[in-house]
Amino acid sequence: MKKIFILLFTVILFTGCSNKKEQKEDTNASYDVKKDYYVSVVPIVNHDDYNNVQKQVVYNYEEVKEDALKEEIIIEQDIIPFVEDEVAIIKENKEVDDTLDIKESEKQVANETVNTEEKEDTSILVSEDDLNNKVNKDESSDFILEEKNDIKEEVITNEELEKMEGFYSPSGKYLGDTKVKVIDVSYYQGIIDWDKFASDSDCYGVILRLGYYDTLDKMFERNINEIKRLNIPYGIYLFSYATTLNGALKEMNFTNQMINKYNIEPTLGIYYDIESWNTKSSSSNNISKEKYDSIVQLFINGVSNYVSYKYKVKVYSGRWYAMNRLGSIAKSYVDWVAEYNSTCKYDSNYSMWQYTSKGSIPGINGNVDISYLY
Repeated sequence: MKKIFILLFTVILFTGCSNKKEQKEDTNASYDVKKDYYVSVVPIVNHDDYNNVQKQVVYNYEEVKEDALKEEIIIEQDIIPFVEDEVAIIKENKEVDDTLDIKESEKQVANETVNTEEKEDTSILVSEDDLNNKVNKDESSDFILEEKNDIKEEVITNEELEKMEGFYSPSGKYLGDTKVKVIDVSYYQGIIDWDKFASDSDCYGVILRLGYYDTLDKMFERNINEIKRLNIPYGIYLFSYATTLNGALKEMNFTNQMINKYNIEPTLGIYYDIESWNTKSSSSNNISKEKYDSIVQLFINGVSNYVSYKYKVKVYSGRWYAMNRLGSIAKSYVDWVAEYNSTCKYDSNYSMWQYTSKGSIPGINGNVDISYLY
């Protein structure tokens, strides 16, 4: 009996151990399956860009959306008061010098005429007034013939003017082949008299603010319709509030949608406005150089592809901001630079220089930004 009891106890003990082992093995098998599942799924999700940051940015933007326009605080840390353009001063002085040279030449010719007449008849005294009257009346004199020839050579016909390379104002005035004026406007300029701008200004064209983030500028629709009616060359720019790739994607899609909606043909280019800003809950100060590189690349590539690379898509920024806050990739796209100074000290290539924010232009009440197009 004792042996039977020991045998039964051994069998029960062995069976229990086997069940526990199987349960443990089953538990491990189930855990392994879950572990394999998470290993295959987790790496696909970028938590930084698509979860926490994305939700935070969208929430923050919706919270301040209505006030965003009022919060466009542009911080340019290296601006000094604008002074009159040095090139214009040099040109003006040269014109004065040329005029003085012509008058001196005329005076010398007159003196030579007096000396000749005195040699022929020293008994006749000729006054300077008499000499001037004589020269003006005597159309056969060498001086008059020479002067007429000079004037004839300087006359430019309309046909010759049309063949000249360079830029023309909307009214047809020849502006030269470089350093012509271009303005940029937004709803801050109010209702613009575009007819007066086209007929009286010495500007070539205009860059219109499309809007900010994914919000259309309040005056854009009117402005784009007016400049199309008057055939004024134009470009567009979007003020960026993007702090993540998701934000840049929204700005890119918004820009493409508006280009399609308004049939925009921006021969002066499409610009991504990258500068310092602050809102109630965010700031451009939080954007790193590396993040700027990613944001700018996403926008530039997306819009360029949408317009089939027909128009240039570049970056607008302040000189100090571009040189100190942008990464090397973002900086390489900068093509329009703001520096309110007599010269632009930007250290890379650019094709437009915004030299003042206090310009005065026919058809616009108040100050307006003016740039030189090179």
